[in-house]
Formats: sequence, C-alpha cells, structure tokens
Amino acid sequence: MKSGKMILERDVQNRGPCVVTVGGFDGIHRGHQALIHSARERAMERALPLTLLTFDPLPQEFLNTLPPARLTTLREKLLALHPLGVNRVVSLRFDAALAATSAHDFVRTILIQSLGAETVAVGENFRFGHRRLGDVDLLERLLARAGCELRVVTPEEAQGARISSTRIRESLARGALDEARTLLGHPYRMTGHVIHGQARGRTIGYPTVNLLPHRRRAAVRGIFAVRVHGAGPVPYNGVASLGIRPGLDDGRELLEVHLLDWTGDLYGRLISVEFVAFLREERRFDDWADLRRAIDTDVREARSILASRPLSPSEESDPWGIIATP
Repeated sequence: MKSGKMILERDVQNRGPCVVTVGGFDGIHRGHQALIHSARERAMERALPLTLLTFDPLPQEFLNTLPPARLTTLREKLLALHPLGVNRVVSLRFDAALAATSAHDFVRTILIQSLGAETVAVGENFRFGHRRLGDVDLLERLLARAGCELRVVTPEEAQGARISSTRIRESLARGALDEARTLLGHPYRMTGHVIHGQARGRTIGYPTVNLLPHRRRAAVRGIFAVRVHGAGPVPYNGVASLGIRPGLDDGRELLEVHLLDWTGDLYGRLISVEFVAFLREERRFDDWADLRRAIDTDVREARSILASRPLSPSEESDPWGIIATP
C-alpha cells in the first residue's frame, strides 16, 4: 500500500498517538516487510499513523570496530519503505548516549513519551537498551504498565531458515544474487548521484558512470551484470565494477558502471544500479590491452545473461520512483 508523502525526522517528537515499529531494517527484506505489514494492519485498525523508528549509523556500525557490510543507506531504505505504507520515519543517530540508554528509559522516554506509541510492533528476537539487555518479555511488561500493547511478529523463513540481514550479506558476498533477491523480496540495488571519475574507461572505449556507495563496507564486490534505473524512461543494461580502485587516495569503494547501447551525460543524476548477476572477481591487469580484452568478455557475458532475463511488468518502470526528468 502506498501512503502519501512520507515524513523523515532526525529526532523524536510526539506528534500524537501512533503505531511504532522499531529496528535496524537493513535491506528491507521479506522479514522486515512482514513486520511493517503487521504494524500497518494495526495502524489501520486503530486509525493511527505508522511510525518506523530506525538508526543511522546502525548500532553494529557504532559498536564494532569491524562492522558488518551495510545493505542499504538511509536513502535506499526510505525509497524501499515508501510503498509499504509507512507514514513517518524517525532515524536517530546512534551514538554513545543512545548506546548507554537503559532498556526502561528507551521504552518510557523514546517510545512512549517522545514518539507517542500506543502499539509497538517488533520481531521476536528484538533486543534493546544498554548492552541489549531488553527483550520482548521486558518490552511487553513495560508497555503494559503504560497501557500500551505489543505486537510480536514471527520471523519469515526461506528454505527452512530465518531470513535475516546477516544471511543476505552472506549470499551477496558469495555472488549469489538470485538467492539474495529471494530473501530480500526485491532485487539488490545501490542508489546515488553520479559523480566525476578519472575518465580512464573512456580511453579504452568503455566510459563509465561513477557512484560512491556511501557505506563503510559494501556487501558486494567484483564485476556484475546490472540494470540501471534513472538514466532514462526505461532501465538500461550495463556492466559494473565495485571495489577499491587503484589511484583513489582515500581507499573508498567506487561503483563504476558502463551502460550498454547508451550515450549521454548523467553527472549529478540520481540513479539506481540493480545487481543482476555476478561475473567475476576484480583483478589487476598488466596493461590496458589486457584490461580491454577482459571488459570485452564481461560485456559479451553480461549481454547474454541480461537477454535471458527480460524485464517483468513491475520492472519496466523504476519501482522505487526515482526516475528524474532531465
């Protein structure tokens, strides 16, 4: 269900009674979608708006020196949430103060007093508060004291195992994009504005559009067959490379995409890159001729794969609604 305009807030404000669902929501996978759907149902029953509380950075990113790969940036999360009927997204900065908040204070101060929660919907493995000491049993007791209710949603499963962001990261790390798509319930994508690169691809006949993934660690790396949304009225096929490129002083990952059968200027354009199939690992080449031959092979393989994967009706236009008009 598509709501109207979705509100994004960076701090908690009580805008009246609401139904709240809370979590990291990295990937907006099928388990997240089921949780949001359950919360949305309750919101409609009670004629209340649905608020989704999430965190940026994710708690694991703040607490761990080597955090897990990020599936979705905040922008990508918002684009995926909008069609699910969420009315308001509150994205709190996870910092030392929030990490030190006790489970009792999190419920009383943030969920009830600040957000106005009358119903809270979470997954059955939800943990919260300092050192993750709070669980669903404690949450139910604390909400009941305030006259609020808790809705606990059973995890979604696939192939007999729980769907989780961790499981999807593992699939993506193996290049198992079809498996990841099944767990996500949608293709895996990265979205961002096209930036200027070093124009090296242009010198060998393969110009690229370049995006910064805006993650401490990307969940995928290598060479891929892709579809690009936002470059025009229909998706364009392409070959993408994601990794740390030689010559980038800061060591940031870069997503470089060569669009097949397309010419133009996309600088500054917001596009979405859909990862369709893994082709190979990145590797260094001794000279430009070797690199050119490898890309020739990548392009032939990508054309073959993408030709065998025609667009479904839902993919003919950009399902995230980010197509920009020139």
